[in-house]
Amino acid sequence: SESVTATGTVEPVDTVAVGTQVSGTVDKIYVDFNTAVKKGQLLLELDATLFQASVDQSAANVAQQQSNLVYQQANFNRQKQLYEVGAISRQEYDNSLYTLNAAKASVASQQAQLRTAQKNLSLSKIYAPIDGTILSRDVSVGQTVAASFSTPTLFVIAKDITKMQVKANVDEADIGNVKDGQRATFTVDAFINDVFNGTVQEVRLNPT
Repeated sequence: SESVTATGTVEPVDTVAVGTQVSGTVDKIYVDFNTAVKKGQLLLELDATLFQASVDQSAANVAQQQSNLVYQQANFNRQKQLYEVGAISRQEYDNSLYTLNAAKASVASQQAQLRTAQKNLSLSKIYAPIDGTILSRDVSVGQTVAASFSTPTLFVIAKDITKMQVKANVDEADIGNVKDGQRATFTVDAFINDVFNGTVQEVRLNPT
């Protein structure tokens, strides 16, 4: 028989890094290392004070623009009646129509900003994307996370820790003998007398 020996890292087959799309200060953490979580479970909350203030401000701007729209609509209706009886010029009528359309656009713009603020507020709560087990927790309460340039990792969740894989670096002199589907055995330092059986799943085209 021929054998190829290599060393590598035992790790779960499927892991998910949970990050945040918004920046803020960690306010509450509900899980820790080794916690079993369900999809949709609340993991962490960022301080939502600024996000809520942004929502309130946007809602006030929407109300203001809607009030202006009601006024401009009433003004346009008056100008239209005056124009139809020849009491005002075409330019005055067109000005009132332009102002009305601008007010409608302003309402739509402020509503879009309100939706953005509400989405940011919802993103201040981090939920589990899958069922699994928390492998790592990379933040603590009071810590500031910045999502300006890259998404910071808050947790790493393993989908199923009963299914593991070994990522091994095989020497270039031996890699030619390694094929997908071959039988493989491995040991770990923690259980040196136990031999675990597996199968070569993939030889990656990523040489060093």
